[in-house]
Amino acid sequence: MADTSTLGGSRAATAVVYKGPEVFHLDTISLPELGAGELLVEIEMAGVDGSELHMFRGEFDHLNKRAPLIFGDEIIGRVVATGSPSERDVAVGDRVTVEARWPCAGCLMCDRGQYYLCENNPNREGYGQISMSKAPGLWGGYATHVFVPKAALVYRVPDELDLGSALVGCSVLANGLRWNNYAGIGAGDRVAVLGPGPQGLACAAVAHRAGAKVIVIGVEHDSERLAAATRLGAEAALILVPGDEDRLLDQVREVFDEVDYVIEASGATSAKALATRLVRHQGTIVNVSVSASAPVDWMALLRKEVTIMHALSHPHTVEAALKLAVEMKNEGTKLGELITHRFDLSEAAHAIQVASFNTDERPIKVVLVPSLAGAVPGGGPA
Repeated sequence: MADTSTLGGSRAATAVVYKGPEVFHLDTISLPELGAGELLVEIEMAGVDGSELHMFRGEFDHLNKRAPLIFGDEIIGRVVATGSPSERDVAVGDRVTVEARWPCAGCLMCDRGQYYLCENNPNREGYGQISMSKAPGLWGGYATHVFVPKAALVYRVPDELDLGSALVGCSVLANGLRWNNYAGIGAGDRVAVLGPGPQGLACAAVAHRAGAKVIVIGVEHDSERLAAATRLGAEAALILVPGDEDRLLDQVREVFDEVDYVIEASGATSAKALATRLVRHQGTIVNVSVSASAPVDWMALLRKEVTIMHALSHPHTVEAALKLAVEMKNEGTKLGELITHRFDLSEAAHAIQVASFNTDERPIKVVLVPSLAGAVPGGGPA
């Protein structure tokens, strides 16, 4: 390693390792030697995504086959070591974020800018989804440290951002920014966001800042998230009572005559059908959620000439999102305030359940903070 000045005597990381369906263990992993362009980052905060509940339950066979692995692709931390030569515009001590995926040396999709669809990475491997059998094993945010290969994308976090705002900005806000831009949402557009989770809230905030008028729709237990939606600029935050969709449509029409764009961010099967009813003739449905297969009323879509778009993640958007987070902070909106629940590594399984609304708690954004007390390495359950 070229510079290990901030490692002290520590030569091992602690990580929450996914062994298989609903099995986490806290393990100790040796820190790697670094080559040219490689980094070691000490993680300060990692986001917990509701989709990781599906991963934890073992619902993705391809990930079960890769186990053991370390979840987590929303990562903020400090550079603690660099390879020699560093070949990067970051130094030991810098606060950085690392992007979940990175481009290959050349394929059609990477050349087009969508490296999340890299043709040379057909298994979609990246942070949170790489087997620990691939050295050096530190491939996820549910850990004290993460390894950064030479090809990975690393961004320095602006000094103006607090830790929480940087975490929300680096992925959640980046998604919202890219998905809005991909759909072409702009001034004067009327947008309905289905699902007021972190991703939906980011979509609403970005659309509002672009000059669109926004409604956010949730269910009864989303009250805190819907309140956040109005703080982020939504014209209205509405509650859907299951089985009473007609009443919701009337409420939407009291705000907008028509809905130009529906962003489906909830993942609920029923929301797919609701999106078709909400959108105007020749409107656009933007699907951004991970969800189970659901029947599609193709005739209803045809009769309205609806355009359906699918937007995957946030290639080439992280720096712009961090800049936007700074702008929002300067205008009085701290994205870090969306973080309502913090857990240490030993509580990772519970954190996933909380993020997925499988407890009595109703969070907005859940994170893991490795520096919190409680993580005890050595093979115990997490």
